[in-house]
Amino acid sequence: MAQYGNFGPLIGVIYLSNTHCKFMIFSTKNAEVLTFHELKLKQIVHNAGWLEYDPNEIWKYTQECIEVAYKNLVILEISPHDIIAVGICNMRGTTVMWDKETGNALHNAIGWTDCRCTSLLKTLLNNVKQNVDYLRPLSGLPLSTCFSALKIKWLLENVTAVKEALASDTLCFGTLDSWIMWNLTGSETCGVHSTDVTNAQYTGLMNIHTMQWDEKLCNFYRIPMQILPKIRSNSEIYGYIIEGPLNNTPIAGVIGDQPAALLGQLSLNVGQNVCNIDDSCFVLLNTGEELIESENGLLSIVSYKLGPKAKACHALEGAISNAGSTVQWLKEGLRINTEINSNDNVVEVLNTFLGESSMISSSCSSSILNAECGVAARRSEITFVPAFHGLYAPYWRYDARGIILGLTSQTTAENVTQAAYEATGFQIHEVLEAFKRDTAANWNWKDIKERLIFGGDYAENTSFVQFIADIVGFVLERPQTTAPCALGAMIAAGITMKVVDKNYAQIAYMPPADAISPTTTPNRRALLYKRWEYAVKKCLSWNNYETFEEDIALFAQRERDTNLPIRRSLPGSIFLTSAFVFLIVAKFLNQK
Repeated sequence: MAQYGNFGPLIGVIYLSNTHCKFMIFSTKNAEVLTFHELKLKQIVHNAGWLEYDPNEIWKYTQECIEVAYKNLVILEISPHDIIAVGICNMRGTTVMWDKETGNALHNAIGWTDCRCTSLLKTLLNNVKQNVDYLRPLSGLPLSTCFSALKIKWLLENVTAVKEALASDTLCFGTLDSWIMWNLTGSETCGVHSTDVTNAQYTGLMNIHTMQWDEKLCNFYRIPMQILPKIRSNSEIYGYIIEGPLNNTPIAGVIGDQPAALLGQLSLNVGQNVCNIDDSCFVLLNTGEELIESENGLLSIVSYKLGPKAKACHALEGAISNAGSTVQWLKEGLRINTEINSNDNVVEVLNTFLGESSMISSSCSSSILNAECGVAARRSEITFVPAFHGLYAPYWRYDARGIILGLTSQTTAENVTQAAYEATGFQIHEVLEAFKRDTAANWNWKDIKERLIFGGDYAENTSFVQFIADIVGFVLERPQTTAPCALGAMIAAGITMKVVDKNYAQIAYMPPADAISPTTTPNRRALLYKRWEYAVKKCLSWNNYETFEEDIALFAQRERDTNLPIRRSLPGSIFLTSAFVFLIVAKFLNQK
């Protein structure tokens, strides 16, 4: 039996997020990250709503991260020969096209949030009578620009190099896991062209029931099936790395970032919720081996399949396009200071959700509501719907646009930031309510704790998380783990190499966690949510010009008719007067 150092066998994980490329080296004994290296990815924006990455830069950064982390391991006097396998974890939906004879990328990778395909989506929706769920029974997904299928279609129609490669039968498509795997395993010489079930589903071309490419789905989008990679489970040996410090190391696990977070947060029991928040936000509900077809705007997904012969586990997923990116937009686009003022003597700014008339916690009493505590005591009544590229779950409306309502001359930058924080909470709340509606017939939610396991880059912002807890009304558990997505990929690879299993992971890898409780009353949350629903309706109707003209006509009528408020009050006045008369008559008759 092989002998390892004090940390046991090690597994490296390549993690490609929306913003960074990382290589992390885990100990399989306790899931400790022994060392890592990361580089920031350059986001390329040619037009509004477009988002691209340079595939060659991603491959170059992956190599550099592996080399530096490997050297760090040597510096720490840990044997790099203890690395027994590599896993890959990546953002799903980002699309790459390359030539299999030259190994060259034919276009920049198109990011999953890119919305250049909106016109293609409009055409498809017109063909299916605006039924956004037309393909849901096969794919588990609605029609949307965020999945790879429309991006593939756009590249096939608009990029000459892609058309030529298709004509010569040398075209390959893949998500970022496929692109990196292709290069790690020899590229044009002997590269492996594969993907896993979680990335494959996010293309919109995989049949959710068979977990293979579906001919009907490919025909609907007019995408040739020969360009697609082979679909495999999350835990198996895909191939071996050629060249570099990890030469001959097996690639033993591949998984998309959000399913990986579900696995990495060890939410392996049916009914557990996980929320991962960075630039975007994803909320997942573990449904176990049961595939629940959503009727409320959620995605029915494969969460993981830990082996070729293992049974697949499923989840319901709510995708929210703008979360941390909304705060980043305020900071970079509007030059707003997005720091929330806080005072150590105040139990967070979020106690302000109780309203101005409520008691302020701790030492910030009504007699000292000075400038320092005043912002905490007076919460702005504005609502911000950040639908910059449309709204995803549960609406799936590409035509929605962002909106801010309730601005006054007293509105401050901090009020706008608060509203941005709240917006993520409202969207998470909508997803959680959709979870309940989709599972009402199968599950008794009274037996399921209202807890949400929270992770991601923005989970470190306590003010942000507290705002969300107050809006959602759940206790938010925040495990102190470095990267749940990468940990999920490590577990998948460890299962392949038979050094990890799910039971061991739940015992040995469970990190300490802090809990953030809501500070609002249910009535206050209900009031805020009604205002949010009103704002969303306005947001969804932004391009509805018929409603727009009716609103303009109503405004004009109000300006011309100064007595409109009086006339509108007449029905109420008549009701009160007649009710009083009937009361007198009833009393008179009763005496008779």
